[in-house]
Amino acid sequence: MEVQNPSRMEHPPLTLEQWLQILSAFVVFLNTWGLLLAFGAFQTYYEQVLLPTESNSRLAWISTMCAFILLFSGLVTGPLFDYGFLRPLLFIGSILEIFGLMMLSISTKYWQVFLSQGICVGLGGGLLFIPSIAAAALSLQDFRRAKFIGLISSATGVGGVIYPIVFRRLVSTVGFPWAIRSIAFIVLATFIFSWPILTYPVKKSPMIRGFVDVSAFRDLAFMSIVCGAVLSAVAYYLPIIYLPLFAETGIKGFHNTDLAFYLVSIANGTSIIGRLLSGLVATKIGPIETCGMAVAVSAVLLYGWFGLKSTAAVVVWAVLWGLISSVIVAMPGAIVPLLSPSPGVIGTRTGTLWAGVGIGMFIGSPIAGALIKESSSGIHWWRMQLFAALCMTLSSFFFIYPTIYVRRRARAAKRSMG
Repeated sequence: MEVQNPSRMEHPPLTLEQWLQILSAFVVFLNTWGLLLAFGAFQTYYEQVLLPTESNSRLAWISTMCAFILLFSGLVTGPLFDYGFLRPLLFIGSILEIFGLMMLSISTKYWQVFLSQGICVGLGGGLLFIPSIAAAALSLQDFRRAKFIGLISSATGVGGVIYPIVFRRLVSTVGFPWAIRSIAFIVLATFIFSWPILTYPVKKSPMIRGFVDVSAFRDLAFMSIVCGAVLSAVAYYLPIIYLPLFAETGIKGFHNTDLAFYLVSIANGTSIIGRLLSGLVATKIGPIETCGMAVAVSAVLLYGWFGLKSTAAVVVWAVLWGLISSVIVAMPGAIVPLLSPSPGVIGTRTGTLWAGVGIGMFIGSPIAGALIKESSSGIHWWRMQLFAALCMTLSSFFFIYPTIYVRRRARAAKRSMG
């Protein structure tokens, strides 16, 4: 008689349906966050070619609005997901994002770029993002959720590497319109694959009666995570937007080369490793602890931004920033289920958390743009760098109480069981 391995009985392998959920969510991350993180490449082109008369701060509003709508719409899409409207959200969101990219390809003025990329692409991504990550989180057991959420979020880095390179290569050969259309066709092809396989993994919950889970605002641990996420989001996106320009204008080795442009791809490339490793680390020590440590180390890196004076230093910093800061956006999908009283509110609470992140990104880039000062001696970055570092430092303190709360709850559960 064959004796079954107890560990295999306790942790059964993933089913085909679970793997398809993971793969479909990976595609959505690729085309939402991944495309958003490629904006550094777009902004450089806008500054130099398409919209050269617009200020850095004004151009930053395009990506800021896109990120804000993508994330803040979770306040609506999260509850709609809990109601079971996953497929309509996926279909409408995909159509809106592709339509926005097609309209961007024929845009020549600031308001046209703002409406197509900032509004339409952001809204399409917003209908896709929260439902996909909530569906994947619900389909996975607690013990493997953090690891596979890390795998799914690594698609952000993949998109952040692929899309800037595709754009850079094509814009110099076929021009801006067809470079954007090519990206739209890539998005369309990958979405067609994900539409039929991402499904709502549990029964619709009758628990949610409105679009807001009021109990979340009385949950101190959850609201601490939200506050920490808002502050970290203020700072997280700033290097992605401004590091290429910082290098090109302030570091001699980047003048008249493409290296500054590739800094975004370098950071996004190492973020793939960071997201994958974060899932493994979170499985051992917990997703809240993993995210809190990443925020603290990211703060240290932002203080280090002051001292970058050479080409090698900037490249190494970009590598480390992608590796560490990527954990900040990888872990919320694994944190929210830990702080949710039932599966029926996971979508709503996920939407609430990411809406807070959207607010952070919305206010961060314009403030940073206003803090960057130009003079006859060059561009002065230190005010923006200090602002980013202080926000990330303050964010790290908000992860202390949730860590203590979850560990105490785990110890209490063990005592009650045995």
